[in-house]
Parts: sequence; C-alpha cells; structure tokens
Amino acid sequence: MKTKHLLFLCIVLFFAACKQEKQNNSAEKIVVAYVTSWSDVMPDATYLTHINYAFGHVNEEFDGVRIDNEERLKQIVALKKHAPHLKVLLSIGGWGSGRFSEMAADEILRRSFAGDCQRVVSEFELDGIDIDWEYPTSSMANISASPDDTSNYTLLMRDIR
Repeated sequence: MKTKHLLFLCIVLFFAACKQEKQNNSAEKIVVAYVTSWSDVMPDATYLTHINYAFGHVNEEFDGVRIDNEERLKQIVALKKHAPHLKVLLSIGGWGSGRFSEMAADEILRRSFAGDCQRVVSEFELDGIDIDWEYPTSSMANISASPDDTSNYTLLMRDIR
C-alpha cells in the first residue's frame, strides 16, 4: 500500500513538473508580426505576442513623429481588448524613411522627437516604439547619412528611453 502511495505521489509530481516546464517554455516565446498601414488585413492576435505597426516617420520638421494611417493604428491597438497579452509598438522608419541623421545630430530636435515618441505612446495606448533606422551611417536607401550617426543613434536611444 505504501509503495502505491509513493508511486502515485511520484506520478503527480512528474505531471506537475511537466506542466510547469510547458508554462515556462511558452512564456519565453515571442512572436512578432509587422502589420502595415496600407493593408486592411487584420492579424489574429491569438498567435502573436507583439505587433510592430509599420510605419511612423521622422516628421518634416525633424522634431516629431508622423504616423501613416492613424485610423488603422487605432484598429490594431483595439485588438488588445480581446488579447490583453498583446503588445503593440509603432515602428518608425523602414527602407527609404529618412530624416533620422539630421534629427539625431541636433540635441534640441532629438529631445523633441523623443518627447513626441512619448506623446504617441500615450495617445495611442502603445506599448513602445521600434526604431527602424535603415541604416545609420549609410545612404544606400537614398537618405542622408553622416559618420556621426552611430554615436547620435546612441544618444537618440538614450533620449527615447
């Protein structure tokens, strides 16, 4: 009888450990989707942990954020009502999206841009900002670039943080 109880206890502990391991593994997985401003396809948030909304840009004054299709961004954020685990971020930049080099090089513009990032996060109830500057120090995407972009990028990240 004692052996049966011990065996039963071992089985219970084994399945409890398996369940805990499964929970730990699934909690570590991150599934990110880029969702574009120009599409009307709605992602199934059941399968996602994060959505990066594409795109926002450095505005023409170099001191703030311009968002492509704000109404679509609001629709994407609304997915969080049915999927509270979901995190939505605005991806600022993308191939050919410029003005980063000029903005990041100027302390006043950089701080103003960072402040506007905070405004956008609050106003649209976002979980963060994704900076998609392609690429600091490179003009391959037909955008301006400077050898100082690397250090200015670091300052930009500091100010946004």
